[in-house]
This record gives sequence, C-alpha cells and structure tokens, in this order.
Amino acid sequence: MTDKTPGLRTIEVADDVYDVLKRTADSRDTDINGALRYLIEVPAPRAATDDDED
Repeated sequence: MTDKTPGLRTIEVADDVYDVLKRTADSRDTDINGALRYLIEVPAPRAATDDDED
C-alpha cells in the first residue's frame, strides 16, 4: 500500500512574489500557506473576447 500523505515542501520565491503572497494572506486573514491554497484554487480568468461589431 502506498502512503498518499503529502510531504513538506520548501519553495524559494523572489521578494516580489513573497510580497504578493503576504498581501494576499493579510487580506484573506490567513498565513502564506492559506494564500497559496487560495491562489491555486482560484479559477483562471476567462480570456477577453472581441465584441467589436462594425
């Protein structure tokens, strides 16, 4: 039987990425891990469509 428990991972990010994660965590009243989970779960925005009718 295989253990499906996720392991602990460390990811290094640039300072500006950390700033975004910190602001997201603060606005969501969570920590960096909660911000990462939130950003991963957020659906990607739909592409803008051209509605130009001439």
